[in-house]
Amino acid sequence: MHLRHALPLVLLTSGCALEPETPVFLSGTVLETDGTPWRGGPLTLMRPRKLPGPRPLPGEPPTGQPTLAYEPWAQVTPDADGLFLHELSARDTGADLLERPTPWASLKNFQLHLPPVDGARDFLALHFVLDVDVPPLRRWDSRVQSHPDAAGVKLSWVDVPALADIPSHTYAVQARGEWGVVWTQDTRSGEAFLGPEMLEDFAPPFAYVQARARGQRSWIQSSLEYTDVHEAPPVPLPFTGAVPVSRGQPCETDAVVDPCPFTDGKLESKRVPISRFGSLEDELVFRLREPTRPRRVLIRGHTGTRPQEVFHVEGSLEGGAWVALGQSAPAPELGDAPYTDDVNTQFSFERDVDIPLAGGAPLVDKVRVYSLGTVPGLPTPSRGYFTQLREVSVF
Repeated sequence: MHLRHALPLVLLTSGCALEPETPVFLSGTVLETDGTPWRGGPLTLMRPRKLPGPRPLPGEPPTGQPTLAYEPWAQVTPDADGLFLHELSARDTGADLLERPTPWASLKNFQLHLPPVDGARDFLALHFVLDVDVPPLRRWDSRVQSHPDAAGVKLSWVDVPALADIPSHTYAVQARGEWGVVWTQDTRSGEAFLGPEMLEDFAPPFAYVQARARGQRSWIQSSLEYTDVHEAPPVPLPFTGAVPVSRGQPCETDAVVDPCPFTDGKLESKRVPISRFGSLEDELVFRLREPTRPRRVLIRGHTGTRPQEVFHVEGSLEGGAWVALGQSAPAPELGDAPYTDDVNTQFSFERDVDIPLAGGAPLVDKVRVYSLGTVPGLPTPSRGYFTQLREVSVF
């Protein structure tokens, strides 16, 4: 008899509580990179513990809610065919519907990890209450490589192969330094480019390629939401970043801000001041002490307010008229965020936006940034708002 066929059915009507010690079963399959059964030892089942205080994890935006840290909770041992049937209880998953003190931030959230290798991670992030059969867990043979050149570094990798009913994976590349996430960008292909502007002087950075696919499975009495997450081994970025001309320069929202928290090079996430009229800011102006011909603007840590936002950059010299300098590609949708362990940040995440400017820009001593995005029910795009930022860099 196939192991997963032994998965018992819970004979309950929807919404009924189980006895605390009633078994809840987690079943699935684990595979080697070549698709053969996994025989590399036990897997680790992890749970999210609350961390004291509202401070975020490195690289995450403040939420005012407790942050989480996943920690080992149990071992799951597959058999010789790579199959497992792991027993929990209704007390563990909250299926008994009883209120009791718990160290866990959520009774329904788990992670199932393969043993890490060389800094790589492969796991399923799971959300369930009753018996579930999870998608196959298979280590990603990413073969990630870096290809440095004078302009930066190109990263290449082999995409995650299609498996069972797991949706197609999307990919994110993050450069991380000692102060947290330096730069994040999404890609649909098996390669990405990181230039010195994306690193600035936030050294020593490493690049991490993450693949993730979100899906769900449903049965008569149970359902599973999951994210299949794979992270390639970190790749060192052996080149020096560029310091922007905007570093340390003042900025303007409703008034001049000097020193400006968005040009200080500290990567700290800060709230954008609300104007004296009580409204959110829909544009930012950066003053440059010396006129320059800008070629690129990078925004780090923007929390988007509009679907498909397009960021526009304009320049001005000595108080003259604003001149269009360039615009970004549409920003990614909210569901394209890289996977983070902190479930409080899944729907309130940060965007990093790269805005290459057209060649031959005029000399300017002010740079203005604003965005336009779609709003349901309105025929034309409208201004977005800046609420939270880490850094805006003008090169």
